[in-house]
Amino acid sequence: MHNLLLVSDLGLLVPILGVVMSLAIPMVIIYYVAQMHINNKNRDKEVRQLIIENNVDFERAKLLIAKSRQDNKKTYTMLRIGCFLIGAGFGALLNYLLGLSVESLYFYLVLAFGCGLGMMAEFIVEWNLQKKEEEKES
Repeated sequence: MHNLLLVSDLGLLVPILGVVMSLAIPMVIIYYVAQMHINNKNRDKEVRQLIIENNVDFERAKLLIAKSRQDNKKTYTMLRIGCFLIGAGFGALLNYLLGLSVESLYFYLVLAFGCGLGMMAEFIVEWNLQKKEEEKES
C-alpha cells in the first residue's frame, strides 16, 4: 500500500507532465500548420471558382491569382516564431552554462540577448528569401 501514487507526491507527476507537454506542443504546431495550409488551399479554390463564374478575362485572372498567392507568402510567421524560440533557448543555455540565477538581472539580459540574436538571424534569412523571390519573379 505504500507504493500507491499519492496526489501530494509531485516527484513523479512533474516528469510525466513534462513528457505530456513536450509531446503536446509539437502536435499543436503541426495541427496549426496543417489548418493554415488547408485554409490557403480553400481560399485559392474559391478565387478560381469566382473567376470561372464571373467570366474574368485571362490577364485579370492572372493578376488575381498572383495577388492571392502574394497574400499567402507575405509573412514568415513560423520562421519568426521558430528563430525567436531558438534564440530564447540559446539564451537559456547560456544562463545555465554561466550559472546565473533567476533573481539576477544578468539572467534576463542574457535571455534577451539570445532572443535578439534569434530575431536578427530571422531578419537575415527572411531578407535573403525575399531577394530570391524577387529575382524569381523578374
